[in-house]
Amino acid sequence: MIYNDNLAKRYNAEISSLIASFFEHRTDKNQFPRELFDKFIESFDIFSSIVRDEDSILSEEFMTFIRLISKEFAAFSTVLLTQACYGIYPINRYGSSKQKSLYLEKLIKGEILAGLGFSEGYLGENLELVNTTATKTSNGWRLSGKKSIVSNCRFTDILFIFAKVENDEKKPSFGFFIVDTKAPGVYFGEDIPKQGLKGLPISSVTFDNIELSEDSLLGMTLAGQEQLNDFVRKLQLGLSAVSIGISEGAFEKGLSFLKVKRGFGKRLIDATIYQHQFADLYTKLCAAEAYFNSYKNQMLDDSLYVSQIKLFTTKVAIEISEEIIRLIGPLQAQDKSPIDRYLKDAKTIESYGKSGDSIRKRIAHQWLKE
Repeated sequence: MIYNDNLAKRYNAEISSLIASFFEHRTDKNQFPRELFDKFIESFDIFSSIVRDEDSILSEEFMTFIRLISKEFAAFSTVLLTQACYGIYPINRYGSSKQKSLYLEKLIKGEILAGLGFSEGYLGENLELVNTTATKTSNGWRLSGKKSIVSNCRFTDILFIFAKVENDEKKPSFGFFIVDTKAPGVYFGEDIPKQGLKGLPISSVTFDNIELSEDSLLGMTLAGQEQLNDFVRKLQLGLSAVSIGISEGAFEKGLSFLKVKRGFGKRLIDATIYQHQFADLYTKLCAAEAYFNSYKNQMLDDSLYVSQIKLFTTKVAIEISEEIIRLIGPLQAQDKSPIDRYLKDAKTIESYGKSGDSIRKRIAHQWLKE
């Protein structure tokens, strides 16, 4: 299991209260939730379990928090995931002793924020199309290029940037380079608009001949392709937990709406048609949860299986949100149950951490072989 029911019962009310208080005192609910980020570290030390648990990002405690938070504020859970999967995990799993001493504790405490850039908009699975390059110099490395989509971007202190290193061999090598975002030559683009996950900033970053030290290479080794696959796999598992949380949040809010007695003294849930429809939705939710939990019984390096879990859980989140909107949307005009927010968040997650279509293409590839 990657979910702790006892932990969920213990913290559910407190998490809901913290998020509700944050929204109550927030004038712009689309801004980066830095105050809430700091509050969760102070209240729950939320990232420590990542380095304590042998499965790291799959820490039962961390995944439980991510799922609970997603029921109320999915964008915030993805902010936490970015710090965990694209900051803490790379350093903890692959960093050199010096890199760990420089960054790990500060990342866990939230004293510095991290992001990761690998997407160039058209990369897909073809690493030959990577245009961001790192060139060896007498003092270290020189980095040039552009990443089209980086999460938490403008608020980060360091970025892990995937780059190609040309060498004398026929095939280039790849590595992740740690970049100080305040270094000369680092330029952020405007925030990229999106329909959901408001509060998770995404933008492009350009690197104009950035001078990096010798020890800026993650782990001091050119193992970028292996590291990239690992990072994306961990993020997809986290996004699967977010999708389940979105499904639960939409389902619970829809069910609460049905249980309210209306002017005619009846509840909508007393009607058989609603009972049957919500029973079907609940079955979908249980199926998504079972698929997610089945990961523990699979090979840990099966990235395709992880992608399939992410594809399915996201699809279920979209379907549950859409169906609840269809069922009760016209009736809830005066209610404060923003089911449409869950739908927008689920659709945005569908394209995050490698899109649903790219996963479908990868699944279908096995059937195209002669």
